[in-house]
Amino acid sequence: MVDPAKPISPLKNLLAGGFGGMCLVFVGHPLDTVKVRLQTQPPSLPGQPPMYSGTFDCFRKTLIREGITGLYRGMAAPIIGVTPMFAVCFFGFGLGKKLQQKCPEDVLSYPQIFAAGMLSGVFTTGIMTPGERIKCLLQ
Repeated sequence: MVDPAKPISPLKNLLAGGFGGMCLVFVGHPLDTVKVRLQTQPPSLPGQPPMYSGTFDCFRKTLIREGITGLYRGMAAPIIGVTPMFAVCFFGFGLGKKLQQKCPEDVLSYPQIFAAGMLSGVFTTGIMTPGERIKCLLQ
């Protein structure tokens, strides 16, 4: 006997999205740190090698000098920004799917899933746009 499908609550979507956002930052922040350090390294003097010769060299030198915490320096701001953004994104996607289903067991077509994804983008834009504007001004 098969249990009927239970609808996913908006709170679960918010929590799952927030947790997904935190995982994204945890995995991606070390790579972003290396990227920023490569972009902002001072120009080398004539006849001297640059501070970092490439991505792996920057990663290795950061680990040697600062340990694993050096790769995660400055992670608080992305966690604060990305967590609610993904939470709202998941919420918007769940709402978009729910609005198109007559009952929770309905399987959505690809265009319907696309429409739900577009709605999640509308929800996410309200949170993402101010942060992106500030980032662009600072860069």
